[in-house]
Amino acid sequence: MKARYAAPFLLLPVLAILTTPALAQGTAKIGYRGWGARVGVSSKPDQIYGGAHWDLGEFARNVRFRPNLEIGFGDHVKVLQANAEVHYVFSKVQVWKPYVGGSAGLVYADPDGFDSETDLGVMGVGGVETKLKSATSFFIEAKVGLTNNDPDFKVGVGWTWK
Repeated sequence: MKARYAAPFLLLPVLAILTTPALAQGTAKIGYRGWGARVGVSSKPDQIYGGAHWDLGEFARNVRFRPNLEIGFGDHVKVLQANAEVHYVFSKVQVWKPYVGGSAGLVYADPDGFDSETDLGVMGVGGVETKLKSATSFFIEAKVGLTNNDPDFKVGVGWTWK
């Protein structure tokens, strides 16, 4: 593994230490809460993407784990991303709740007529979400690629069914 990719993995022990008190006090609520679909567009490569995500609850107060799979088409390349996303949700806001976080995962790129490659990707995430009357939640989010392997920028919408 290249040195520039080691930083996200160095954060995992820190995250484990920080969330241990929440787990011991019973404030963490890890567990399946729902799944959803997402669609959007990305820049560099210029693509349309779609995918699915799973809401797996909180491992610390207001810190949510929402892994996802996304596949993008366009700009003469197919991109498949498997991400482990973590969000801090600002729960004091009533209707539209903002969240910020990041993701680390695998990026598989298959350019037309060239060799495919798989590498580590890291993205910053920010968005807002709201509950709908049908027990569904809706979100709008943006992602910024922090490695050369990710799209530079993504913007999308999604729905989560509980």
